[in-house]
Amino acid sequence: MKSAKIMPKFSAEKFMSKTNLVLEAQLLYAGIELDIFKDLNEPITAQDLAIKKGFHKRNLELLLNALTSIDYLKKENNQFSNLPETNYYLNSENEMYLGEHILYWRDMTSLENIVEKVKNGPIDKKFQDENGSDFFDFRSMGQGSRNTMYLGRVQAFINQIEKIFDKNQEFKVLDMGGGTGILSIEIARNFKGARGVVFDQASVINLTDEIIKEYNMQNQIKTKVGNFVTDEFNEKYDLIIATGVLDFVGDLDKMVKKLYGSLSDDGYIYVGTHGLNKERTAPKRFILGWLSSHLDGLDILKPDLQVKESFLNGGFEIVNQNENGLNYIVKKCGR
Repeated sequence: MKSAKIMPKFSAEKFMSKTNLVLEAQLLYAGIELDIFKDLNEPITAQDLAIKKGFHKRNLELLLNALTSIDYLKKENNQFSNLPETNYYLNSENEMYLGEHILYWRDMTSLENIVEKVKNGPIDKKFQDENGSDFFDFRSMGQGSRNTMYLGRVQAFINQIEKIFDKNQEFKVLDMGGGTGILSIEIARNFKGARGVVFDQASVINLTDEIIKEYNMQNQIKTKVGNFVTDEFNEKYDLIIATGVLDFVGDLDKMVKKLYGSLSDDGYIYVGTHGLNKERTAPKRFILGWLSSHLDGLDILKPDLQVKESFLNGGFEIVNQNENGLNYIVKKCGR
C-alpha cells in the first residue's frame, strides 16, 4: 500500500519528462513555421516583432518567453534575440539553416495515428514498389538534408576516402542513389583527379544537377537517371558510394553481386547503414525514425550484420570502419 513514509521503488522521471520533450518539439516547429528566428538576429521587443510579422502581440510574446525558457532565445531589457546556435541553424537566411529538414522529418516520422494503426494495421498503402522506392519524397528529403550532410557526415566521409586514394590520383566514382550528390561533389573538391556519376531516379536528378552547378563541379560530376535495382551501371568504377540506399535494394545478395561486377579490380565500396541490430531494437534514432513508415506497411530496414555478411560472402573484405560503426569501406578481393 502507498505510504507517505515510503518512497517509490523507481524514479518516474523517465516517463513524466516526456510531455515536456513533446512540448519543446512543438515550440521548435512553431518557431520554424512562423519563420521568426530570422528576425531575432538582433534584439527586438515582442511588440515590434509582432508589428513586423503581423502577429498577435500577446501570444507571440508567450511563444518567445517559452522559447527562452528552453534555451533557444535570450531575453534582456524586454528584448528577445537568438542564442548563437539558434541563429546558426534556425535563421532561414543563414547558410546552415536546418528548419526545412526538421519540418520534413517531423511530418515523415509522425506517430499521430499510432494507436489506430496498432489496433487495425496500416490505414492505407502509401507505396507500390515492394522495395519502398516510391514511399519517400526523395527530392524534398534531399533538399532539406543538404546542410545536415555537413554536421559531421561529409567530414567523416572525406577522412575515410583519404585513407584509400591519394590527393592527385585519378579514379572513377559511382554515387548510387546519391540524391543531392554532396558526397560526390566533396570528393571532386578534394580529389582533383576524381570523376563521378550520381545515379538516381528522375524526380531527384534535376535537383542534383542544380547543386552540382551551384558548386561548379560540372566538369567532374555527371548525373544519370535510373533505378539502381533494375538498371545496369554499364561501367567499371574504382569507388561506389552506397550509403542509406541498401535498404531499398530488395535482394541484398543479388545487389552485392551486381556491385562486385561494377567495380574495377581492387575497387572499393563506401557503405552506410543504419546500424540496425538483429533484434530490431537499436539504435533508437533509426528505430523511432522508421517506425511511422513501418506502421504504414513498409518493411525494408536491413540489420547491419546481414549487410556485412552479404559483402563478406560476396567477395569483399572490410578495410576501414569509422568510429560510429555505421559507415565502412569494403574492398573487392576475389571470391
